[in-house]
Amino acid sequence: MQGEGVTAGLPSAFVRLQGCSVGCSWCDTKYSWTRDAGQETTLDQVLTAVAAAGVENVVVTGGEPLEHRAFVGLVEALKSRGHRVEVETAGIIPPPAVSVDQWNVSLKLRHSNVATEKRLNPEAINAFRDLGAWFKFVVVTERDMDEVIQIQTGYRLPSKQILLMPLGMQQGDQLQRMPVVMEWCRRYGFRFSPRLHILAWGPKRGV
Repeated sequence: MQGEGVTAGLPSAFVRLQGCSVGCSWCDTKYSWTRDAGQETTLDQVLTAVAAAGVENVVVTGGEPLEHRAFVGLVEALKSRGHRVEVETAGIIPPPAVSVDQWNVSLKLRHSNVATEKRLNPEAINAFRDLGAWFKFVVVTERDMDEVIQIQTGYRLPSKQILLMPLGMQQGDQLQRMPVVMEWCRRYGFRFSPRLHILAWGPKRGV
């Protein structure tokens, strides 16, 4: 089940590609950072597993999927089999010329403890904006909102393409922060995104 973004609640198959050089301090999938920590497989095996899930929507995620050499071939194979493809990315690499139905770009803020030049790539952000990507920001404080507005203004991101999500890997953190984040969305004309997988299962892997 897609847990966040504009398609939250949509039954989906997830394909997680190993490897990520971003290194956010609060990352909830740090097990995906190391390339050799995943399960070695083949494209045919992945496609068989996706087909067995019996859903149209496929979410390609990571790690940082755009850093993976198999990314383009995987997306092309999924599209050739009639799947709708979403991609979850940190937006640090310009999108390749491949048919993706929905780009979900999670730009990192200062509280990720990632250097600015590493987490904000103007070429990539501008390219995703022009593709109509959705931009997700994980927020906690008003200071985070100041940074979101600064990024929005600097990269001319449409308000209707920005989503805010509360930081937190526990159900209690999400429930506590949701009302204030919803108020920020109302104030600035952004969309609110829940984290349904956290609300339903907590910080559990594989849900």
